Amino acid sequence: MRVALLSIVLAACGGGSNTDGGTHTDIDAFAGPIHCEIDSDCATYCNPGSMLCCAPANPPYEICGDHIDQDCDRADTSCGDTDRDNFQACRPGEDPTGGVCDCGDTRGDVHPMAPEQCDGIDNNCDGRIDENAQCCEACAALGTERDRGDICTTDGQCDCSTVDGIGPCPPGQTCCVSGCVDVTNDINNCGFCNAMCTRSSDGCIDRECRCGTNPPCDLDALCSAGACAM
Repeated sequence: MRVALLSIVLAACGGGSNTDGGTHTDIDAFAGPIHCEIDSDCATYCNPGSMLCCAPANPPYEICGDHIDQDCDRADTSCGDTDRDNFQACRPGEDPTGGVCDCGDTRGDVHPMAPEQCDGIDNNCDGRIDENAQCCEACAALGTERDRGDICTTDGQCDCSTVDGIGPCPPGQTCCVSGCVDVTNDINNCGFCNAMCTRSSDGCIDRECRCGTNPPCDLDALCSAGACAM
């Protein structure tokens, strides 16, 4: 009887399966919600909105538009998608900062995944307006090196958001996801951000992937120490 009761309690708490297929019986199962990656980790299923095992008793009601399935029916109640951009509208009074809902449900070009435009509208629902570098006069003032920054701060400064502090990258460098880099010789950002050279090259020279000082090797040939090898 005690074993059966324990199984019921674990299921109610979102108890899941160990990697060997057994049921969670350790004390951590009672410490709080169980994090999961796939359905088999859970007694119910892995809620994709929260990556926690779905526990219908907490809370016992559905909250619309938050992309989390509270009542474990494998669906999040819609708050509306008037513009049919596949993003649910923000609930009245909901803060859209962080891109959790559609802050402009009457416009298809306004939703959390939309690119920010220089149009005086918060296109990507992050709580900011025209923050992209192309909308920033301070970045435009850099001329041909305006890619030294990627955002415009609230006080109008051109900034590279991927490095500490406020301000653009030094002259001659580009603001990339990995920070300020020199795209003329960076093998992971060769020519422009995120353009990674393949194994057929061993370096980046003047914005082009190279094997030594020569062009990249053919097909899947490996470039090593400036020479191509199959």
